[in-house]
Amino acid sequence: MLIAPEGDAERRRHAHTECVLAARKAGTFRTYDDWRATQPRRPGLLARLLSFFVVALLAGCGSSSPHATRARAPQRLTFAYDRSQPLDYVNRGRINARTEAIAVDDVSFRSGPDVIEGYLVLPRRRGRRPAVVFVHGSGGDRRELLEQARRLARRGVVALTITEPSTSSPPARGRSVAETLRRLQTAQVRDVVAVRRAVDALQSLPQVDPKRIGYLGWSAGARAGTFVAASEPRVKALALLSAGAAPVSAYVENAPPALRRQVRTVLNRIDPIRYVALARAGSLLLEDGRRDEIVPRSALLNIARAAPRSTKLRWYDTPHALDPAAYRDAFDWLESKLRG
Repeated sequence: MLIAPEGDAERRRHAHTECVLAARKAGTFRTYDDWRATQPRRPGLLARLLSFFVVALLAGCGSSSPHATRARAPQRLTFAYDRSQPLDYVNRGRINARTEAIAVDDVSFRSGPDVIEGYLVLPRRRGRRPAVVFVHGSGGDRRELLEQARRLARRGVVALTITEPSTSSPPARGRSVAETLRRLQTAQVRDVVAVRRAVDALQSLPQVDPKRIGYLGWSAGARAGTFVAASEPRVKALALLSAGAAPVSAYVENAPPALRRQVRTVLNRIDPIRYVALARAGSLLLEDGRRDEIVPRSALLNIARAAPRSTKLRWYDTPHALDPAAYRDAFDWLESKLRG
């Protein structure tokens, strides 16, 4: 007899018929209907739609062509914030052994209502050094790229890894699609403003040259970097690793007809394909994996094709996470752009 344990066809196997019948008689063999009755009900259309937006947008994945997003010129966000607000920068001290050449300090600062946690990674060299803000992927935090930040610090560059507000305090689902979309937009603004406040923090430090600040983001952090590139002129160079996005039209097509206008309006305001085109000439490096298992190649190409012509694009025979060679190349490029 061919059986599927717990109703899972991927685990199907053969069993002796008499054994199966005996187990069923004893009540120890669950039928498919028994298993199905214990499973949660499939969420409704609205819940599935909201989950689709949150996962797809924050992960920065998708497919299709970006051309539909260029037909209009919708409102563009400035990612403005009150620079007079106290930064409340706190350095709680070193967390690694003092015998190590690179110091890793536990720091925090304020960004609007959020307290942003970070690791400040300091090279041994004295004097004002260039600095780079590191931003993690979806679901990550300040620890995710810490080892990469340490490697860059060994080259004499100050690094600051941060935890984005959308990770430390993710947006709650709204009572309606309109409310959820507004919260999604607010979350994106909070993340970008947090990066801008990270620049404020770096510029306040005696170890940092305030005119030589860069950015490195991976996956969702790379997606956030498209907005930083369009809104923060103090960041001179941005390395965006595994950055991909679907066009707004892809989300609109998957929305119920009655909601499409709302979806289009809000998502146009936080469309990374649109913002990456606004980056300063020569300020971007894009690095992508040919075997990316998370972001479709078409989504990677959407960002690459929308970026300014002077953007440097490099492909690696790697999955989504890339490899040490990609990071070495990114560090070389950032150093070349941030030379004094």
